[in-house]
Amino acid sequence: MSIQKHIPSLYIHIPFCISKCIYCDFNSIVMKSQIVDEYLNAIESGLQAINGKYSFTTVYIGGGTPTVLNEIQLSKLLNIISKHVDVFNLKEYTIEVNPGTLNDEKIFALKNSCIDRVSIGIQSFNDKYLKLLGRIHTAKEAKDIFSSLREKGFEDISIDLIYGYPTQTLNEWKTDLRECLILDPEHISAYCLTYEQGTPLVGMTDSGKFKKLGEEEELNMYEHTNDFLGNKGYKHYEISNFAIPGKECQHNTVYWENREYIGIGAGAFSYNNGERCCNIKDVKEYISAVKAKKNLICFSEKLPQEKRASEILIMALRMTSGISEKEFFNRSGCNLTELFGTQLNILAQAGLINFDDERVKLTRKGLSLADSVMMEFV
Repeated sequence: MSIQKHIPSLYIHIPFCISKCIYCDFNSIVMKSQIVDEYLNAIESGLQAINGKYSFTTVYIGGGTPTVLNEIQLSKLLNIISKHVDVFNLKEYTIEVNPGTLNDEKIFALKNSCIDRVSIGIQSFNDKYLKLLGRIHTAKEAKDIFSSLREKGFEDISIDLIYGYPTQTLNEWKTDLRECLILDPEHISAYCLTYEQGTPLVGMTDSGKFKKLGEEEELNMYEHTNDFLGNKGYKHYEISNFAIPGKECQHNTVYWENREYIGIGAGAFSYNNGERCCNIKDVKEYISAVKAKKNLICFSEKLPQEKRASEILIMALRMTSGISEKEFFNRSGCNLTELFGTQLNILAQAGLINFDDERVKLTRKGLSLADSVMMEFV
């Protein structure tokens, strides 16, 4: 009898959406119903291949929009996962949902499948900005879906919000946060709008249709978010993530702590035995490769020790708890001070990094300039 290897997390990618948002550069496509069932069969093949090899602590179904699947397809997906993964012994089982793609029947399917955490992509409670982004729901629909999930017994709900829209004011963002808090979610992710090359948002900005907010305006929104949510009892545990203590996202913490995970689906990443790899991104090509039993990997790398150490530090600094020198050594096999002492001293003198209780972590100022700080360790 083979012994299962414990891998902290399993990610399952559902790449389908009703429409693409103007800022989105995720591996997602507008849904064409004829390939959904084929894709679900490919997901089953992937799970079948690892069944019995690994045990998991968390499972995360992301996308795309997993709940864009119809009721029969969603039930099929959840049954496939239950068939090949021990969902009863998970510590966290999350699915991403979008308002406008959920109904009572789908919510019951989620509840009956052992899913205990739902992450809702609301993004804004202002219909003007929802329309700008190309979202398919209204603020009212978002609130109604949250209430429906609560009524059906979900006690761990996360809300995704975005700030920093073209023309958005600080007062409008304050209103969004207040609206969010009325719902009383256990977890909030608040991201500044990013302008990714190749997205319609960048094209619209380059053509002069939109004007990007200034850095100072974005920073004021970030600072207000930290203060407001902190005063309301939310723990700021990662650059963009806030939770009621004990409700931090365990799955995402695996990524930030550079621990191992398996990814199933088109474009999904895995990190196992020191090697990171990515599946074929094109959905049709992925399905064809699964059917033909061909290699699914389109990219893989095994970082040399110092580059891996750099990555471990960069990811750990995303967490407000940072990392201790001992943890760093245990994860990387390198001495933190020997490897990065010069950079750490310069950043500490600039007030961007703290050494508290032998832990290295970003200061409040460092959190707001995190991207620049991280570049020092690349």
